[in-house]
Amino acid sequence: MLSDHHKTQRIGAALTFLQRYHHDGDEFLDKIVTGYETWVHYETEETKEQSKQWMHSHSSSRKPVKFKRTFSTKKCVATVFWNRKGVLLAEFMLRGTTITAAS
Repeated sequence: MLSDHHKTQRIGAALTFLQRYHHDGDEFLDKIVTGYETWVHYETEETKEQSKQWMHSHSSSRKPVKFKRTFSTKKCVATVFWNRKGVLLAEFMLRGTTITAAS
């Protein structure tokens, strides 16, 4: 929940943006960049060769049954920055790394 102080700051920022847009037009919008980060779950798909199973020649089953697939617990952080024209940067970070001003 936002405090009254934070609400006032947001209104001030919105008014500043509106004034700059009134003064500079679409050129001002081209300077706005925003970003978002989220966890992305992933898994490495098996090739057809990797998913084959050995079966005994006397097996009652003619076709090999593929094991039930479970979702992977592998995940990484995806960070995306964009402006009104599209994506500027999409970065997938390894576990344990952080974003800093120097990165």
